[in-house]
Amino acid sequence: FTFVLCFTVPCVAVSERTKASHLFGLAIGSCVTVGGFAIGGISGGSLNPAVSFGIASAQVLNGGFFYKALIYSLLEFAGGAAAAGVFKFTHEVETALPEGKIEA
Repeated sequence: FTFVLCFTVPCVAVSERTKASHLFGLAIGSCVTVGGFAIGGISGGSLNPAVSFGIASAQVLNGGFFYKALIYSLLEFAGGAAAAGVFKFTHEVETALPEGKIEA
């Protein structure tokens, strides 16, 4: 889920080539909704590291284990990094600096 969301946001809201100026909110919201339904029963709706730590902290009070938050968070960060890599690869022309322009 994290990969899909982290790839969709730059594609529909940032990229000049694939920008959806009127429907980007619908695309991003649909990713969140589908992700919530898809993983809700598995992870309790852990959609980002902050939610993972919140759910795990609440479960510790009921005798749960906190290490699950670390596992979920690690996988969410990996999904985000993979999405960034795929976006950079598929939109390489946009991320390159123009000739003669110096990055500040």
